[in-house]
Amino acid sequence: EAVHAWRNALTGAPLNLTPDQVVAIASNIGGKQALETVQRLLPVLCEQHGLTPDQVVAIASNSGGKPALETVQRLLPVLCEQHGLTPDQVVAIASNNGGKPALETVQRLLPVLCEQHGLTPDQVVAIASHDGGKQALETVQRLLPVLCEQHGLTRAQVVAIASNGGGKQALETVQRLLPVLRQAHGLTPAQVVAIASHDGGKQALETVQQLLPVLCEQHGLTPAQVVAIASNIGGKQALETVQRLLPVLCEQHGLTPDQVVAIASNGGGKPALETVQRLLPVLCEQHGLTPDQVVAIASHDGGKQALETVQRLLPVLRQAHGLTPAQVVAIASNNGGKPALETVQRLLPVLCEQHGLTPDQVVAIASNIGGKQALETVQRLLPVLCEQHGLTPDQVVAIASNIGGKQALETVQRLLPVLCEQHGLTPDQVVAIASNGGG
Repeated sequence: EAVHAWRNALTGAPLNLTPDQVVAIASNIGGKQALETVQRLLPVLCEQHGLTPDQVVAIASNSGGKPALETVQRLLPVLCEQHGLTPDQVVAIASNNGGKPALETVQRLLPVLCEQHGLTPDQVVAIASHDGGKQALETVQRLLPVLCEQHGLTRAQVVAIASNGGGKQALETVQRLLPVLRQAHGLTPAQVVAIASHDGGKQALETVQQLLPVLCEQHGLTPAQVVAIASNIGGKQALETVQRLLPVLCEQHGLTPDQVVAIASNGGGKPALETVQRLLPVLCEQHGLTPDQVVAIASHDGGKQALETVQRLLPVLRQAHGLTPAQVVAIASNNGGKPALETVQRLLPVLCEQHGLTPDQVVAIASNIGGKQALETVQRLLPVLCEQHGLTPDQVVAIASNIGGKQALETVQRLLPVLCEQHGLTPDQVVAIASNGGG
């Protein structure tokens, strides 16, 4: 009802928000109040404080909604003029579940943390730009001297721990467990910080304390391997799954402990390990993959989904599109994983038949972080870059087969005429610059 009532007011002049933005604001704890506050404050925040409508929507599309917007209106001038923050930094703090309390705590503690504890404004903003902003800042004020003087951590390490969803809990757990993990388990402060600098900081640290002896003594892992598994989003769950599945994966499936660690030391963690246990026999026996190839696919954020997609699409990509198992593995062994594989299935015929690419070139483009987006951008821009800008298909592929992928292609389309006509570069030189990680 609130969206219906406010939609015309928000999408019409002078606010001109999109329906999606209205829904984003309303799909929040603040709901109706957030919508009313946006209507009232958007003109003020944009005209008087220099924010963009997108920034106002970002602040409102948060559990802090109304209070966060009102606090930005009140504190943005103070934080910028008196404390040297930029409007973007204020928005970053406010566009967070910390919202109002985080902004007020920054106003109160930024001078203290900078002058008395040697932090920079950027570090204070990094700590505040999280769910636990207020608590994290107060805990840093309290524990930074203790962690630095008594435990030998640096300010940067304390900030790294605090600039995380774990915030307060992670800092307190480091204070409590760092001596134990160092003396009883031989970890270094840097390793403890690496484990703590994750969403699951507290749980991961406690699980390392509990399972490190078991994983090292009974399963033959090294402390460094346990730290690698724990220094991950999956933290606690990944460690517990390694304890449970390492014997099975090694004895029944022929994997090495190093391979199990590689799979677990990833955002995929627990789900990836369980999927390897389930699908490794199928992928090897029915689809001809090697255990090494299965491990390569699983050792990524989307491990589970990538493995399931390989099981489903490998026969199709081989039989209908002529790819080899090695090419399918190359596409899947990437952060692009599932989306990249599905996009190859959809666009390979189009790119080969209509645009003259070879299957090898399509695989090269897809075997990249931006797989899906890069392929879709090649489909869209290859004709433009070749016909209007004189590039060859090989040059377009070279640009796309890169970390820059989509962005690099779009930037070449935009800047090639400028760089050639105004700055005297050749198309070959522009391609050479774009065919690089910096794209």
